[in-house]
Amino acid sequence: MAGGSTNPGRLAGGEAARRLLAGLAGAALLLGLWQVVVSEVFSGHGTIPGPVQIARQFRSDGILFYLANAVPTLRAASLGWLGGNLLAAGLALAVVGLPVLEKPVLQLGAVSYCLPIVAIGPVLIVLFSGTTPQVILAGLSVFFITLVGALTGLRSVDRALLDSIHAFGGSAWAQLVEVRGRAGLPFFFAALRVTAPASILGSIVGEFMGAERGLGVVWISSQQALNYPRTWALAVFTAAVASAAYLGIGFVGHRLTPWARETHANLAGETLARSARRRRSGSLAVVGQVLLSAAASLAIVLLAWAVLLKAFHVSSFIGKGPADVWAYVFDPDAGRDNRAALWAEAAVSGRDAFLGLGAATAAALLVAGVFNVAATVRQMLMGPAITLQSVPLVAMTPLIVLIFGRGLPAVAVIGGIVTFFPTLVNLTLALDRTPRDAFDLMRVFGASRLATLFTVQVPHALPALFASLRIASPLAVTGAMLAEWLATGQGLGFSIASDVATSDYAALWSRVAVATLFSLLLYQGIGYVEQLAMARLLGYRRVA
Repeated sequence: MAGGSTNPGRLAGGEAARRLLAGLAGAALLLGLWQVVVSEVFSGHGTIPGPVQIARQFRSDGILFYLANAVPTLRAASLGWLGGNLLAAGLALAVVGLPVLEKPVLQLGAVSYCLPIVAIGPVLIVLFSGTTPQVILAGLSVFFITLVGALTGLRSVDRALLDSIHAFGGSAWAQLVEVRGRAGLPFFFAALRVTAPASILGSIVGEFMGAERGLGVVWISSQQALNYPRTWALAVFTAAVASAAYLGIGFVGHRLTPWARETHANLAGETLARSARRRRSGSLAVVGQVLLSAAASLAIVLLAWAVLLKAFHVSSFIGKGPADVWAYVFDPDAGRDNRAALWAEAAVSGRDAFLGLGAATAAALLVAGVFNVAATVRQMLMGPAITLQSVPLVAMTPLIVLIFGRGLPAVAVIGGIVTFFPTLVNLTLALDRTPRDAFDLMRVFGASRLATLFTVQVPHALPALFASLRIASPLAVTGAMLAEWLATGQGLGFSIASDVATSDYAALWSRVAVATLFSLLLYQGIGYVEQLAMARLLGYRRVA
């Protein structure tokens, strides 16, 4: 019996080893293709070094050079990551204890998430000194994701367990520790893992806008000196650090939550039950909900804006409140020209954001479909894809400009990167979780693998697609503004940088307000389209 038995642990270890080898093979294949393309296609240009040249640059600089410059960046990122996550966890606990706080807290979180860090960064640089702007940007980058992840986990409990503890005389604290805390930890660690690279992005963006030391500062100097191997080496190093943080937190979470087999937290949205209740409403009711939510978000923005200026005793010369922005936009003399400029810049930024969002979503759908149909390709390339997801966008931007120039192709790539990877991961997981009986039914009717994918799996993955779009839409605005600032010289991103240089603070705050409003509208608009689309899909299924 012993000789014929199968050891589950050995089988799991063998599968993990096969996946690791496939991932290493995929990474080696991509590196080899990279070197061949650089040598054969871009030979003589010098702006795109291959892996061999980058490795030589690493050896020439020495690892201590990169570590020394990473210390200030990682210090600010760690402080922001810690502060943002602690605040999010505390507010999630408060919402569970006092449900009346849910709407204002989530509105505040959505507003913080929709603040484009490229827009708010120059304001923070003006208001604060030292590394405070980098810490705040890192905290803003992580707060909303952890807030939603923590809330999702704390609520993902069996109601019967809570009732049982209450029936046996257990307190609310016992319910929180024994049931909600245990259920919520895997979701919380999933959020912590996702936010680690995001905090590094926030810190580097702050350094790009003004700092004495850090990876962002070295990036700028390398770009200006046309030292392309070092620029790419910095990108590889940053990717390695972000990936190490992502994987390290995932390992710690796995060790500390052994009861969690696989937790795929939807870090963007509502529970299925809440979505179903909303989808029963008519279109007019959905529109009313979206408009009410947008109005509440706007009210929170205006209130927080005024309160923060007062709380930090910001000089009226630098800090402009809602009334000042209103005066700038509707000034009797210059208001017409100001509105025309803001409208034209917002139109450019909107075009750039939609371009990146649309192109990357189409690419993610295609790649997720290929990964689902061809398991070997997925095992080889999903690992490198996750690694690239961990690269801070601001690290990629100068390199993309080197390759694609300063026109719309660069804008599409920069805006698309932030949309592609979250959408790819969410869609891949959603396609895998299609109910098994749906596969069996399609097999009985003799459907092909592709027919099953498009007829059953893709409709089942629509909620994940919309959730990914809501996650990525504010980031797409950030990517568009980053491209405008560093590449095209157009749109809100470039004008905000110009306002800082000329100390035109009324224009600066007005453009930040427009960028935030556009990001909020895009976020809420995708939610509205999701509810209408899912309502139609559910209606179709009921008829069918």
